[in-house]
Amino acid sequence: MAVVRDQGSEPVPTGIQVAGGAALVVGAALVAAAVFTPGELPGRVLLIAGVVGAYAAVVADLRAVAAVSALGAATFVGFLAHRYGELTGPGHAWSHAVLIGFAAVLGAGYRYVRSINLDHDDAPRPPLSRALGSTTVVAPPDRPEERRAA
Repeated sequence: MAVVRDQGSEPVPTGIQVAGGAALVVGAALVAAAVFTPGELPGRVLLIAGVVGAYAAVVADLRAVAAVSALGAATFVGFLAHRYGELTGPGHAWSHAVLIGFAAVLGAGYRYVRSINLDHDDAPRPPLSRALGSTTVVAPPDRPEERRAA
């Protein structure tokens, strides 16, 4: 059964998508602050990057993805690497934040590749089957006693 999403549905406004992504980033920052100590920056940035990458894989609007990744990087640097929302300071925090942007690019790329692979019936097929078309394979019978000499 295929689900048709395009009939009668309007696209979600970019502001709503950004607000949803902001809520996800803030939730991930709270979880990262609770799970990892302040010295464990790699764990904190991986959690934020995972959330931003998953968001980019789900949302099609690239403007919303860019806004949420920038918000994720600023949240990581301001609240998880430094304190009290301070975005200035040692540069090591911003070098960790590059991973958040990379995760957003990977998520958007995954979404793009997946959209290429989908046909009109929303059933993913291997790329070669689309290029070659339908092929018929004749296989021998399952039981050897049914084989006959020609």
